[in-house]
Amino acid sequence: MTVPGGVDDLTPDWLTQALRGDTTLPADLCVSGVRAERIAADSGFSSLLYRLHLTGDGVPETIIAKLPAESEARGAMELLGGYRRELAFYRHVAGRAPLDTPHVHVARIAEDAVDFVLLLEDLREWDNADHLAGLTIEQTRMAVAHLAGLHTWSVDPANCAALQHFPSLSTPIVRDLLVPAFAAGWQIYRDKSGASVPRRVARFADRFAELAPQALAALVEHSMLLHGDIRADNMFFAGDRLKIVDFQFASVGSGAADIAYLVSQGLPTGVRRGHDEALVREYLGLLGVPYRFDDAWRHYRFAVGYLMVLPVITLVGWDALPERSRALCLELTSRAIAAADDIDTVEVFA
Repeated sequence: MTVPGGVDDLTPDWLTQALRGDTTLPADLCVSGVRAERIAADSGFSSLLYRLHLTGDGVPETIIAKLPAESEARGAMELLGGYRRELAFYRHVAGRAPLDTPHVHVARIAEDAVDFVLLLEDLREWDNADHLAGLTIEQTRMAVAHLAGLHTWSVDPANCAALQHFPSLSTPIVRDLLVPAFAAGWQIYRDKSGASVPRRVARFADRFAELAPQALAALVEHSMLLHGDIRADNMFFAGDRLKIVDFQFASVGSGAADIAYLVSQGLPTGVRRGHDEALVREYLGLLGVPYRFDDAWRHYRFAVGYLMVLPVITLVGWDALPERSRALCLELTSRAIAAADDIDTVEVFA
């Protein structure tokens, strides 16, 4: 089957053929009609998301379709291999690792292009966390448990072959393109936020391109499969259950990097403050492989400082960002700054 080039190519005939490949659905299902509703337009940076309302015989009432972005983000994701990473996760990890995800109906990508399509279970009855509002401690602890399960699974010799589908957290593209972009985004943060930055964090940010390689070297001392973008918008809760989405930044590195990103940017500062060390210790208690606290805490502190890069470089596209995305990136950067100051992340950088 061809890989659709856009939402208009998700026709009833194409969907019928594609969904018949899902053995959990009736083999003779037939889609007679489809209506596409754009969703998450103000929170998705690198992909387009649609809720497809289906009619026909034996078909789900709704499913989620994920397609590549039509903006400059598409080129960036091609460069970073983001779309291929996500397809690899759904093909080789989802349903095997103890990290719950939406059911995958279809996962296809073109061999010679960045066109791809994911058709996923619709989690509209679940509570999608709001990254701008931030997570609670209880939600964070659930996410920590899921991440510990993924990291443990990935280093089991029976499963570690899955790591070959994902790049290291430290790649030439990250070192040569993402890290240098920090300076421009940092200036936008200073101009637009008007927030006071603690002196030691400001000095660190001014030297970010020089210091980031130290963090990257530390964060690849272990080889675990990382989610890479474990933010609140990518989490869906239903009571004591959690499903996680968006694996375009999945990579291989030290597990504390995921925990640092989750805690330092996912929780409002007032909620996080005073819990960093306890959450790292809880993670290590759930992890099924050796990981010394001293090493994990060092990795955590490196990651809190380094992973500020994610919201900061997004600010480079300020003029094209929706208003909520601007507010989100400013808030996440402010949270990361506060966390870096609270735990003196700068101290681990030589």
